[in-house]
Amino acid sequence: MHLKAYGQFVNAIFTSMKIVHYFSGTLLLLIAVCCGDNTTVNEKLATISADESNSSLPQAQLDSLNKKIRENPDSPNGYFLRSQYYVEQGLLGKAREDLNMCINMSPETAIFYLEKAKLLYQLSAQGMTKEFDNCEQYALKTLELDSTAKEAHLLLGKIYLALPNFGKALDQFNAALRIDKYYPEPYFFKGLTYARAGDTAKAVSSYITATEQNPEHYDSYMELGILYSKHDGEERNMAQLYFDNALEIKPNSIEALLAKGIFLQDNNNFQLADSCYNSILELDPKFEIAYHNKGYMHFKTFKDDLDQESKDSVLILAIEDFTSAIGINDQYVQAYHNRGLCFELMGDYVSAKVDYATALKIDPSFTLSLNALNALDKQ
Repeated sequence: MHLKAYGQFVNAIFTSMKIVHYFSGTLLLLIAVCCGDNTTVNEKLATISADESNSSLPQAQLDSLNKKIRENPDSPNGYFLRSQYYVEQGLLGKAREDLNMCINMSPETAIFYLEKAKLLYQLSAQGMTKEFDNCEQYALKTLELDSTAKEAHLLLGKIYLALPNFGKALDQFNAALRIDKYYPEPYFFKGLTYARAGDTAKAVSSYITATEQNPEHYDSYMELGILYSKHDGEERNMAQLYFDNALEIKPNSIEALLAKGIFLQDNNNFQLADSCYNSILELDPKFEIAYHNKGYMHFKTFKDDLDQESKDSVLILAIEDFTSAIGINDQYVQAYHNRGLCFELMGDYVSAKVDYATALKIDPSFTLSLNALNALDKQ
C-alpha cells in the first residue's frame, strides 16, 4: 500500500486556548468583622493564626472550625473560615450555606459578597449551575460597599468574558488596573479577551505585561507559547521559549509538557518531543495522549523507500503505543483508527477492519475510519 493513505492519519489533538479560572486556594483567613464596618476588602484579610494553621489534616481543620463556631455562634468569623475550608475541599454547596450565614450576620461586609460571587462563578464555570447573573450582582454589591475591591472588578471582567461581552470585560479589567496598575491578573485576562477577539498583537502585549508584573505568571507563558506556536516563520520558535519558561515555574506540569511536546512534534523534532511525552508518562502512566502521540511519531518515520523489515519495525512500534493508549482509554477513536492504518500498511487487513469498525462503533461520524473501511471492502 502506498503512503497516499498517510494523509488519513490522525494527528495529535490539543486544545490551544484554555481559559484559566482563578479562585481562592487555601484561604483560611482570620477576619475581624462587625456590622457597619467600612474597612476595605484587603484590610479584612489577614493570615490565619499559627495555632489554627497547624491543623494539617482536613478533619482536624474542620473540628477546629466547628469549635470556633460553637464558642462564638453570633460571629460570622467562624462561618467564613469554614466556608473557605469547604471550598478547598470541593464542598461548594456547604461553602455557599456558610457564606449566606455570614451575609445575614454582617450585611455590610464587602468580603462576604466577594467570596459569594467567586463561589457562584466557580459553580457556573464548572457547569454545576448557571448563576452568572447572581454572581454579577454579588460582585457589584462588593464594589458598592468597597470601591477599591480590585478582585470584584476582575471577577466582573471574567463574567463578561465568559458571556462573551469583550467590551464590558475590558472595561472591568481596566478598572481593576486603575486601582492597582501592578496587578498581573487583569493583564492576563485582557490577553485572553484580545485573543478571543482575534487581536493577537494586543493579546501578546497583555500577556507580556502580566509576566513583567509577575515573572512567575505560569498561565501567561503558556498562552504566549500557544499563540506563537500558531505563527509562521521564525517567530514560531518563540513558542518553545515560553513553554520552557512555564516549565521552569512548574516542572511537573503535564499541560506544559504536552504543549511543548506537540509543538516539537509538529516541527518534526521527534527526539525532544518524545522526551516530553516520556516525562508525562513518568508523572502519569495513564496519560493516554502521550502514548498516542509517541505512536504518531513512530508512524511518521515510515517511508516508502525503507526496506520491508524497517517498515515493519516502525509500524510495530507505533502499534504498541496505540495499543497502550487504547488499554488506558478503550473509547479512544483516533488511536483505533491510527492502529488500524498501521495494520493495513502491514497487510493485516482483518485487524485493520476490526479497528476501523471499532472506531466507528464509538463515533459513527468519524469519516476517516468509514472511508478506510469502505476502501478495504472494495479490494
